[in-house]
Amino acid sequence: MRLYLKNIPANKIRKIVFFTFFLCNLCYIRNSLAQNVVSLETILSQVINSSYAVKTAEHQKKIAFHSYEFYKSQLKPNITVMGDLPNYNKTSFPVVQPNGNISFQSITQANSSFSAFASQLIPSTGGTVFVNSDLQRFDDFSTRSNQYNGIPVRAGIFQPLKGYNPWKFEKNIQKFNLKESELTYNIKIEEALGVAVNLYFNILIAKQNLEIAKTNQSVNENLLRIIEEKLALGKVSKDEKLQLEIELNNAKFAVSSETSQLETAISLLYTFLGLSIPDIDTEFTTPNNQPIDGVDTGALISNYKKNRPEIFTYQKEISKTKQDISKAKFDHGMQVNLEASIGFAKGADSIDDVYIDPFDEQKFNLRLMIPILDWGKRKAAIKQIEVRKQDLEEGYKQRFLEIENSIKQNANRFTRLQTEIKLLKEIMEKGEERFEISNNRYILGNIDITNLTLAQREKDQAKRTYINALKLYWTTYYQLRALSGFDVIKNKKIIY
Repeated sequence: MRLYLKNIPANKIRKIVFFTFFLCNLCYIRNSLAQNVVSLETILSQVINSSYAVKTAEHQKKIAFHSYEFYKSQLKPNITVMGDLPNYNKTSFPVVQPNGNISFQSITQANSSFSAFASQLIPSTGGTVFVNSDLQRFDDFSTRSNQYNGIPVRAGIFQPLKGYNPWKFEKNIQKFNLKESELTYNIKIEEALGVAVNLYFNILIAKQNLEIAKTNQSVNENLLRIIEEKLALGKVSKDEKLQLEIELNNAKFAVSSETSQLETAISLLYTFLGLSIPDIDTEFTTPNNQPIDGVDTGALISNYKKNRPEIFTYQKEISKTKQDISKAKFDHGMQVNLEASIGFAKGADSIDDVYIDPFDEQKFNLRLMIPILDWGKRKAAIKQIEVRKQDLEEGYKQRFLEIENSIKQNANRFTRLQTEIKLLKEIMEKGEERFEISNNRYILGNIDITNLTLAQREKDQAKRTYINALKLYWTTYYQLRALSGFDVIKNKKIIY
């Protein structure tokens, strides 16, 4: 081989070396690309696109939107047509005779009818105005005769003069409900993102624990080989060898246990996402923290009062209690209802005559209902609603206090974690460096197995503490987003 290379010019050798280096790098790149790499950002995007938690939040938002559309449709004119074509009867029917006796006679009749009805609600008063037109035809097949009766047009009103008007409250209730659903949608997404962050870091923790266990197994296997050589030379005791064997078995057990933990963690995350479980060798990258100068707690509290759905839920519930009080007063108090209409009506033997010179029709009715003795029913009905309203106000006062205190607590934690993560990262790096030194010193016989084990455990604990701090950082960040509807890193309101 050496003789063959001597006969090759130097420039060609350089080309061969370069080409070989290029192929090696190409293979490395292909292997890297073949491995599935997942980041926290990718997972959060999948939460929004595919998770059931976000889909159900979207469905609830759509339900509220269509409920509001239904409410608005009730305020528009309503037009209905009805008909019986025909209502045919062939039966025996009791007929009262002039002397008071009853004679059962056979009848064969048809009563056909057609009606057109248009109405318009008056939300401010709770009344309804209407216009209708009716036409009826009666056929007696026994006498071979028929008659028509019609109302070419009738216009009227139904108006509660003293009573319950639900539409007075419904407008605000529906608007609050729609706004509540929009903000709930935003918060539900943030809560889903928070859950995904927690599940993602559970994978990182499990994967780190597995890597620690594999590293410890490899280190202990190497140390055990060295110990066996030293034991043969009488340089170490059997007790030291047994301790290393125990450490090795613990590491092997940890590898098996942490592999199971990792599989479970991956399964939980991807089940939450509504996606198929990837291969266990999938690489999950560790996100860094994003340091900011400081958290403006005042801005967070100010924003939560505009972005949390509870604000509009409270206003909606208060409007409902006012509506209930109004209804209770109506149900157990004096009621006055006005019904009035004017129009034209006529009966005739032919359909054309119904619409020729019809008669004037007027209807007017004022209906009153005045309770004389109710044994305190009205007062009790109103009082229980008022107490429920007080309980509602106290409950939401407590809820708002909980949100504010939680915002303050999480804001302080988020600020504190900025410094803690930096310190923990330095501790982790120094712990790894110390373990490498201790491992080399143990091989040289400068320290005993106890000090090496201590250095190893401190290194492992430093890694776990660091990744747990990162997890707390990101979960706190998304808790602040969900509590306030405000992004403290991007410094803007969250809208989806």
